[in-house]
Amino acid sequence: MKHSKLHSVAHNLPDSLSGGLSFIVPNYVLHTYVYAEAAATPEGYVVIDVLSGKMTGAFPGGDLEQTAPLVANAFPAFCAKHGVDHADYKECLVRFNARLAGNSFTVTITDRMGRRSAREYNGSQGGRLRTLDALSRLRPSQITPPGI
Repeated sequence: MKHSKLHSVAHNLPDSLSGGLSFIVPNYVLHTYVYAEAAATPEGYVVIDVLSGKMTGAFPGGDLEQTAPLVANAFPAFCAKHGVDHADYKECLVRFNARLAGNSFTVTITDRMGRRSAREYNGSQGGRLRTLDALSRLRPSQITPPGI
């Protein structure tokens, strides 16, 4: 599977979660306020490991920590719905950042071939961040995958 296709599918998951109301888990509506929980942490972010359902930075026993395992269980069906095999992911991390300048989330994936990349998306609509290149053209920003 192409790496960019894996990123596209991985982007759809936090894009749905960041809106506050998500239908990822079948027959269950997730009421998640990811950015509120991220803003309440001293670091200003929470990280969800989509494959394992583990969280860092969330309140113990909070809504988000209870949501993460449900999302991990629904991830294989979510991938199948988008035409991707969930086994193509070796790593899928989502970091929700709550900042004064605006909320964002970063998706870091590693495919089964070992290629790792990260992309940052702006706001709850999940628009890709853009920067100016040397010729003053808008280009999708490239970031180095963080050691989340």
